[in-house]
Amino acid sequence: MPKKLDYHKSVNYSQADPVKILAQKEGLATAANMPAGFKEVAGTRGESAYVFEMDGRWGAFVQEGLGTKSLIAQSIYKKTGESHFAAIAQDTVACIINDLVSVGATPVVLNAYWSSSSYEWLADAKLAEDFIKGWRAACDASKVTWGGGETQSLPGVVSPGALEFAGSAFGVIKDSRHLVQGKNLQAGDAIVLIESSGPHANGISLIRQIAAGLPEGYQTKLADGTTLGEAALAPTHLYAALVAALQSADLNVHYLSNITGHGWRKLMRAEQPFCYVMTETPPVHEIFNFIAEQANNSEEEMYGNYNMGAGYAVYLPAEQAEQVVEIAKGLGLQAWVAGRVEDGPKQVVIKPKNITFAGDSLGVR
Repeated sequence: MPKKLDYHKSVNYSQADPVKILAQKEGLATAANMPAGFKEVAGTRGESAYVFEMDGRWGAFVQEGLGTKSLIAQSIYKKTGESHFAAIAQDTVACIINDLVSVGATPVVLNAYWSSSSYEWLADAKLAEDFIKGWRAACDASKVTWGGGETQSLPGVVSPGALEFAGSAFGVIKDSRHLVQGKNLQAGDAIVLIESSGPHANGISLIRQIAAGLPEGYQTKLADGTTLGEAALAPTHLYAALVAALQSADLNVHYLSNITGHGWRKLMRAEQPFCYVMTETPPVHEIFNFIAEQANNSEEEMYGNYNMGAGYAVYLPAEQAEQVVEIAKGLGLQAWVAGRVEDGPKQVVIKPKNITFAGDSLGVR
């Protein structure tokens, strides 16, 4: 049995982050003091995107960063000359847009923030062209305008060879029926899981630690014939087209979860004290089996930190669940009617794995 790797697991930042503590103490930007007549939509503070309303119109805003996934692409490029930065661009757009559409917003504009220790990275025409083409393609696929942004050289702030990719996006909620809030959840709702492409952009630090301890590093072959690097860099699925299609079909979507950090614990992100009972689990990508073996992780640890094949969740009346499966199929995505919402203590119960995550294990609000 391999030695258990010591890696950074999820912590309750809502309790540990001094910035959040001070913001709550000072009561910054509360619903009562929003300027220009705008009102906060209650319950969206700390959600996937922040929603505000004025005269029956809604706007949504989100800001997100990719994290350390670009370091894998950079390492592979230095060793093999292969660029995976189109995928990294899609990852960055996805981590922003997938959160934005989770409140029912239609993306309007996305601004980029890219920084490095020097401009040498952007001076590499191969990498820059690959990245920018990937960014444009991901924006087009999400039907969002790339509005510009900021590119900075930050020597002494960003480590040499490191890259920081982030951005923000604004969207509109066209109709009150499309405003997705946790308060809409009901006991009896079905939970439909939508496939992921792999780890997406989460749990990357552990993957990097594993690669560092392997003789072949990211070129290590997995059981399915792919390399660790290829599997880790599979671009994150974009779910904006799915949400738009659900709205066009006039489905009564009660909630949406972008399953990122915190793994399947993210299924109970809504504040309501429901029990989320999962009766089916999707096929697991081989990279997750490899991570579990190399890090000596239990299934509970894996499902509590990775998406394990399910990158998005749709909650809606049970009689509409199969329509979601068909809509996803039409977009080239596999989906499963995998669970239901029940009255009871706030927790996620994964029956096929005999795993239960209590409500207090999730600190994301």
